[in-house]
Amino acid sequence: MKTSGTTDPVLPLTKKQKCACNIVMGVLLVAAGIILVLAGTGVIKASVGAIAAPTVLFAFGTAVLVSAVIAGNSLSMWFAGVVLACGLASLLTVTTKSGYAELYPIYIAAPGIGCIFSVWFAEAKFPQIKAILFFGILGGLFLLGSCGVIGMGLTGGLVAAFGGLCVIAFAVETYILKDKSDNA
Repeated sequence: MKTSGTTDPVLPLTKKQKCACNIVMGVLLVAAGIILVLAGTGVIKASVGAIAAPTVLFAFGTAVLVSAVIAGNSLSMWFAGVVLACGLASLLTVTTKSGYAELYPIYIAAPGIGCIFSVWFAEAKFPQIKAILFFGILGGLFLLGSCGVIGMGLTGGLVAAFGGLCVIAFAVETYILKDKSDNA
């Protein structure tokens, strides 16, 4: 089925595909529950409160990812990438000395990470690549500030300058595309 290039067709899942997706979701939820029970009983040396978010985010994100691959759905792939990126940030706060104050750039880059996941199934690849670059650079700038490489004042200035460059690039791209469509 041909689309406009901005949306992908979402075909209904077969009965077998739905069953597979539901089984994967169930298995991952059971695994998440077991991990939380083991933490609650002291078998895993971590508090349930500390590992609940990453455990649930990884279970849910992985279930969505598997379902998206089965369905070939780029939007679900994007969503899975965003959820897994957020799960990674939560996991890193538990497993490293870094806190959310240092790891928040992952949340800023999360839409771009989602685009990395979805680009494989997306009909229109160029908008995905632009989003990957935009959110990746934006997250990278904030990462420099959160790690203390540059001060937050400089970070703000760089973010503003980058935003201005993006607006200029959008204006030029829109002008060129409009000019091409007027001459077609």
